[in-house]
Amino acid sequence: MSVTEASSPVEPIVPVIAEPLPSEDLRAYSAMRESVAVLETTASHHLEFSGAQAAAALNGLVTNNVLTLNVGDGQYAAALTAKGRIVADMRIVRLADERFLTSVSSAAWPGWRDLVRKFVNPRLAKYTERSFRSVLFYGPHSAQALERVLSALNPSAPAASLTLPFATVSRVRDDLEYHAIRLPSLDDIVGYELLVPDALAEFVRATVADYTPGTAPALNVLRVESGCPEWGRDMDDTTIPQEANLGALHALSFDKGCYTGQETVARIHFRGHVNRHLRVLTSSTPLATPAEVRDANDKPVGDVRSAVISPRYGPVAIAMIRREQEPGAEVQVLAAGLSPVPARIDR
Repeated sequence: MSVTEASSPVEPIVPVIAEPLPSEDLRAYSAMRESVAVLETTASHHLEFSGAQAAAALNGLVTNNVLTLNVGDGQYAAALTAKGRIVADMRIVRLADERFLTSVSSAAWPGWRDLVRKFVNPRLAKYTERSFRSVLFYGPHSAQALERVLSALNPSAPAASLTLPFATVSRVRDDLEYHAIRLPSLDDIVGYELLVPDALAEFVRATVADYTPGTAPALNVLRVESGCPEWGRDMDDTTIPQEANLGALHALSFDKGCYTGQETVARIHFRGHVNRHLRVLTSSTPLATPAEVRDANDKPVGDVRSAVISPRYGPVAIAMIRREQEPGAEVQVLAAGLSPVPARIDR
């Protein structure tokens, strides 16, 4: 290493203070709370597993029990390193007896893709990346909005019955397959996702043109309000599933066969506990990321991962906090160059 390289200064990390939603995002947030907002995105990657060994191959990679899924059912799950850290979190739906579709965020995609390439023999279980436009519906009227689109795509099909999280209906128009999926609620806000191929995207856009457009910032506020973790922000490949509350989110099975990283997850579940986990913080002052969290005795107890200003709750954040800090505890949030901010562990 040269002298120049050795003495290169390290750029300081500048904290980002959460700001109120701009008017466009605020309209989207209000629609999600009061009626319905529709957002199109390509922020997810989809990998389909097929063949007689698809269920077994997938089951050996993820934390939930794929073998329990009936056609049209789905689940939340994670893929782990051999030491039990989260490579990716994902949705898994069973499209047919020998077909499963996994969906992960763009941030988690490289890790999931590489894990599948490493452990799945394509001669035993075929896996193929699928390209979809994702159309998200959030709000009290989201079911009606989704059904309007499904009826337009296929007028003769019966109404979709998607009552449980990850329940899925798959249909075909012009030899093109599309899927409607019930999403877990975000702070009691019902959501659905419609996965359509590019060739059907313009038709769907025209059908939903009179609905309020959703926005990613508005959806992110709902996510943080509900305490839903995002890979790459609130958890990553240094995080143990129980630290990210994946057990409470029904992503862990403790009565299935072996999978990568199972030993760590099972040992914590049956014999111990994690020393920290994700919590929701509230405050009367905007919070920043990254930031350290200290308790009443000025002892470091965690760090802030996501921070927003909610039109409903005010400043809200997701933070990784030591387990001895109970809900209701008063803490201080310290970000570089900023004054300490009082906050409360909400849940």
